[in-house]
Amino acid sequence: MIEVEVFGSEPPCINCKRTEEEAKKAAAKFPGKVTVKKYSARSPEGLRLDLAMTPAVVVNGKMMSQGRIPLEAEFERIFRFELGG
Repeated sequence: MIEVEVFGSEPPCINCKRTEEEAKKAAAKFPGKVTVKKYSARSPEGLRLDLAMTPAVVVNGKMMSQGRIPLEAEFERIFRFELGG
């Protein structure tokens, strides 16, 4: 199972919303294998990461990106890698 955490500003900015949408679109191609959770950068989960920029994406506990919008294809590549194929 892949866990994706998307961290953004509150209220969410357009880039944070788009990042969550791209993650969810890619996750839909891996039914039952990927979960996407959205957090505020100021939540306890976000504060533990000491984020410098939003949006930020963490996949299975590893920082994937900060301050940019990863596109659906990039998420898909990461998911395939994490699933071993």
